[in-house]
Amino acid sequence: MARRRISSRAAFVALLAATLGGCVPFATPAGPVVADRPGYTDAPTVLPARAIQAELGVTSDRVDNTTYVSSGEMLIRLGVGARTELRYFANSYGARFVDGNVVARGFEDPKVGLKVNLRAVPDTVHEWFPNISFLAATTLPVQASRLGTLRPQPEGKIAANWTTPTPFSAYTNLGYGGTYDDTQWGSHAWASLALWYALHPRVSVFGEGLAVGLSHGSASSGNNVDAGVTFLMTERLQLDVRVGRGVGAVTSHERFLGVGFAQRW
Repeated sequence: MARRRISSRAAFVALLAATLGGCVPFATPAGPVVADRPGYTDAPTVLPARAIQAELGVTSDRVDNTTYVSSGEMLIRLGVGARTELRYFANSYGARFVDGNVVARGFEDPKVGLKVNLRAVPDTVHEWFPNISFLAATTLPVQASRLGTLRPQPEGKIAANWTTPTPFSAYTNLGYGGTYDDTQWGSHAWASLALWYALHPRVSVFGEGLAVGLSHGSASSGNNVDAGVTFLMTERLQLDVRVGRGVGAVTSHERFLGVGFAQRW
């Protein structure tokens, strides 16, 4: 949030930490961490009831002489039933640099959402019809800085995945959302596909493609590819790193690098 609201944001973070700390002794259902990071493609997996998971990271995205660094990227996930989880995306702190000089910085808009599982299949069952979930979310226009917007920006998407008898698995998302640039509304649709390979029970690698199209108004289109690795430190803590670049005429000069982790209680 804006500098004048940092104290209230700090109070909120402290309250959230205290709340999570108080819930941890009661929120320990069995199962390893399954994160929606890294990459663009969310998994259809929903946390079991009472489970809490936090996912955080930092990404540096460079296009020509402009670099945008997003710090935080916090996603808090809370299982509230056999098929539903609530999601809170805390507002990351962003900084935009041009030729090494800061031209804009501040907190991005936070976002709230939910994930509802529509069909769950155990990983040991390999069927042509996938695991599938619906995700809905919207930003909250807190007007904290020049990096925020004046109106909520809603989105919805379908997430699916397939497992195989081999170490390979596949994940895909199809989404549609609205955008607002303080002057006009726009919208865009996107699709992503991620292929994962388990090198070891604790180490996996992936390659991913993202295509954004059907854009109009304030929205923009473009394509990206990235690859990364995840390392399961413990059953409940996963580290990750990814690198990527833009593809095509619109985003060909883009390069990005991200690191992060996910912790489940």
